[in-house]
Amino acid sequence: MARGRRSVALLALICALLLHSIAPASAAPIRPISDAHRSAAAELFAPIDESYGSLEETYEALRTFQILGVEKSAELSHETCLSVAEKVGSSSTPAKDLFYVLRITSILGCQIDASTYDEVASTLHAVLKDANSLLEFYYSIGGLLSIKDQGHDVILSDADGTFHAIKALSQSDGRWRLDTNSAESSTFAAGIALESLAGVISLAGSEVDQSMIGVVKNDIVKLFGSIKSFDDGTLYFDEKHVDGSEYKGPLTTSASVVRGVSAFAAAASGNLNVSQIPGDKILGLAKFFLSIGVPAPLKISLTK
Repeated sequence: MARGRRSVALLALICALLLHSIAPASAAPIRPISDAHRSAAAELFAPIDESYGSLEETYEALRTFQILGVEKSAELSHETCLSVAEKVGSSSTPAKDLFYVLRITSILGCQIDASTYDEVASTLHAVLKDANSLLEFYYSIGGLLSIKDQGHDVILSDADGTFHAIKALSQSDGRWRLDTNSAESSTFAAGIALESLAGVISLAGSEVDQSMIGVVKNDIVKLFGSIKSFDDGTLYFDEKHVDGSEYKGPLTTSASVVRGVSAFAAAASGNLNVSQIPGDKILGLAKFFLSIGVPAPLKISLTK
């Protein structure tokens, strides 16, 4: 339980930084990071028994250190590379694990043979071809994007088809279903979908249908229309009607949306008109992230 909670504060800070990257120029400046936060990160993500935990937890720790500029243990990084090399070299490793393994190798600069990357790419292409759920799209596309980011040639042969397949899971209010069998749509899933669509744009061999990109931009505006608020102007995203087993909570849901919108804005090469998202909504979200899970002495006033 403690390991599951320890990333809450840093997730909030990282999302505040992402919000700053898409905020209109008129929005108030956001200055969330200090040496105190870096020290808190090193303490919160201290390894247990020479391990950060699962692949997902390891990635969260390493990504946090990377963004905040926290120095990583050389010995632990070496051991982590040895561990993930076994995973990436196994044909039985599922797409979700490959997704995190590839991101870990990218952060640590683990030495992986080019032929191994080719085999992994082939596996992920196969998963993508048969994908019928949003998470299958997310992990396979994200894994392929990680391989491309490490200098390997990766192209989606049917980017438009993949884009349309993901878009088919969207709903009229800007939310998404996790798969075709889902009765409920989800705000959390919207963030996952936007990240996946951003990956499709980045991996496409030619320009993706611009009309579809325009439709997704409108979906984002609709999504921000459902944002919730507290009396002090703090804003957040939460689920509307979701089964208890699927409920993620305001922080995870809001973080998913921020990551998705940030990724899509970057992949769309500025075609996302963020001026359609008022600056006060960006600031309200930042206030939410900066006020959740941060140790009291480390809380930062946005008015300073």
